[in-house]
Amino acid sequence: MPVRLLRGMIVLAVMAGVSACVPGGIDPTGAPATRAASVAGGAVVLAGPQGYCIDRGRIRERESTVFALFGTCAALSGAAGSGQPSRPAILTASVAPGAPDGFEASFPQLATFFRSEPGRAALSRSGKASSVVVDRISSRGSVLYLHVQDTAGMAGQSVEPDYWRAVFAVRGHMVSLSVMSLESAPVGDAEKRQILAAFVAAVQGANAGRAPAS
Repeated sequence: MPVRLLRGMIVLAVMAGVSACVPGGIDPTGAPATRAASVAGGAVVLAGPQGYCIDRGRIRERESTVFALFGTCAALSGAAGSGQPSRPAILTASVAPGAPDGFEASFPQLATFFRSEPGRAALSRSGKASSVVVDRISSRGSVLYLHVQDTAGMAGQSVEPDYWRAVFAVRGHMVSLSVMSLESAPVGDAEKRQILAAFVAAVQGANAGRAPAS
């Protein structure tokens, strides 16, 4: 059931911890920074918007669910000319199998879930529904967008309460992308939304024209 799988995907992203979500630091694998990488056995390509690269040293997979972090290309490569947004945000992506054909038909069910106590707990950094207010849920085409306020902290860092999340299907997989920022380097709400839209476009573009995953 999509709701059950989606909840697990979001919980995995939260469990990764803010230490994995802080932009900065050269890729520990020593590999050149890249804006895209294949995950889920090659079924899905994750790609960052302009100025953001995937941290391949921090890709995590558990029970068929993949979590990935995107930092600035400059921070991951150690080269200023590689790309550095003026106000860097924190970008994460989660991928899980099980998206049915016509995934957007489940958006009303997903919206109801996210406004429920179990859904808000799934979105909470502490796992407690009381820390979360879902400000807005909307859809555009095949993408569901959520604007969330989460007052729960994350270990080691202070993040802004509000963040944006997008949920959509790619080649039979559910993809969840989020954009947040640190309190020490705030990014405005409208700018977070713009970054998320660019993030969605990058992932969709990277997978356009590919045959459905078997």
